[in-house]
Amino acid sequence: MGIASWGRRGAAGVLGAALLVAAGCSGEGGSSGTAAEPVTFEPGPKTTVADVAPEGDWPAAALHGEQVYLNRPGALVVYDATSGEETARVEPEGEPLFDSVDPTEHYRSNPVVADVDGEPTVLVGFAVEPSGATQLDVEIVALDAATAEVRWRVTIPEPAAAPVVPQKDASVRILGVERGVAVMTVAHDSATQVTFGFSLTEREVLWEDDDASAVGLGSGVAAGFGAETLTGIDVETGEQVWRSEVDPQRIGGAGSWVLVTDDNDRTRLMSIADGAETNVDEDLLSEDTFCAVDDHASVVVCAAEDGAALALDSDNGEVLWSDAEFQGKVRGLWRGAVYVERGDSALALGARTGEVVVDDTGVAPAVVNDHVGLDQQGRDVKFYPAQ
Repeated sequence: MGIASWGRRGAAGVLGAALLVAAGCSGEGGSSGTAAEPVTFEPGPKTTVADVAPEGDWPAAALHGEQVYLNRPGALVVYDATSGEETARVEPEGEPLFDSVDPTEHYRSNPVVADVDGEPTVLVGFAVEPSGATQLDVEIVALDAATAEVRWRVTIPEPAAAPVVPQKDASVRILGVERGVAVMTVAHDSATQVTFGFSLTEREVLWEDDDASAVGLGSGVAAGFGAETLTGIDVETGEQVWRSEVDPQRIGGAGSWVLVTDDNDRTRLMSIADGAETNVDEDLLSEDTFCAVDDHASVVVCAAEDGAALALDSDNGEVLWSDAEFQGKVRGLWRGAVYVERGDSALALGARTGEVVVDDTGVAPAVVNDHVGLDQQGRDVKFYPAQ
């Protein structure tokens, strides 16, 4: 989902929670390279969950089958995709660090759906009262993605001694899972204090880096802000794999790349694996560009609203199509379809062709699977059942 952009020290951009669209949010299936018939939706929402997030347009949610996982301060709330009814609520066993956090003021990242020990698993983290000398503990919860049953919980002291005392909020973000390691960050009042690697097999911290704020993940590397520049970190050891001379001001996830805007307002795509710049026409990228990923179709789509758009093959970086005068706003990707708001219309493009494949999808949701589309409007999250 490659949606959120991050400033230095990890303050989230207004585009919200997602860092891996489609496959990352759904956790369903792998890369087939074959586009399915796009899902269409009822034009009116089945359910509206009000006042659950700061003003924005991207829900802090993940989908798996008919389960909807919505991350809220102090709880991971589970809904049935068809009825929209709440079916479960997972809270930390530890005492939350802050008793009452206004969900409309404090950003939460999306839960992560990943393969853990061969099973689809939802991972979420909470900041809880410390058991020792640290300012907080981190409680990590793993759930069966299909049933929402808790598989295990682990509580650890916050890695590294963060000098900044949280005043109103503390949050735990799980960037993703790579080589059995969950790459995580802890933020105090929206500013990242530490990035660390957590072994899902041993259930222990492998490394921590209080100078890093990771944004992208792939090829065994976590990429993002380093002490002074863009950097890549080995997910298993925490050692620096590469560093760039680029001075990043904003970074967004983009599948196998990170989208980086530097101090000269130049925006480029850079490989997570080795920090190399991808050969893309710079006029197609800007600080307003965001990128979304569809692992099913092996494609990354990058676009600015009513600006430029392009699509790249996830495997080799080939530019599949581009449009310097793209009309509309790209939303979610799912199984080879790009959902686009264009004026008062909602339509689907072929992710690998850029051609219109369905001229009326009902709505253009941000988070999509075969059962439901989710969108955030203002502070409310809306559920649109598939037709």
